[in-house]
Amino acid sequence: MSAAGTSTLNNVRKLMQHVVERKGFDAYCFENMKLLSADIGRVRGEIPITKGYLNAIGGTHGGWLSTLVDVGGSLAIASHGFPTLALSFLAASGEGSTMGRTLAYTRVDIFSNDKMIATGSHTKFVAKETAVAAGSVKKAGE
Repeated sequence: MSAAGTSTLNNVRKLMQHVVERKGFDAYCFENMKLLSADIGRVRGEIPITKGYLNAIGGTHGGWLSTLVDVGGSLAIASHGFPTLALSFLAASGEGSTMGRTLAYTRVDIFSNDKMIATGSHTKFVAKETAVAAGSVKKAGE
């Protein structure tokens, strides 16, 4: 992996570490996620599917998969060097656009072994941080 690739993976790992340390819902969902690689705009990871991620009939829960799309998209945005994000679900910016000054369009493909089992996309608001103090993030205008 190149130095740039290592730096990109480190940016993504920093965000994932923050997610897990927060101990919120997404930390519960992804505390066992292993980040495999990251390039600008693209992140690969794996996570074992446990009983807690299943629905009442034994399939992977759609809410968990939706959260994976949300977190996976955040990690892809972090690969651009943004260590923190404020998220809003907005109207899609359109196919082919990926990132503007404050909006990023993400697509997340979820595989089980080599079979794609889900895909999701959404537009995210990207808040550029101005300072980080004592584990909290201050965004422009705060």
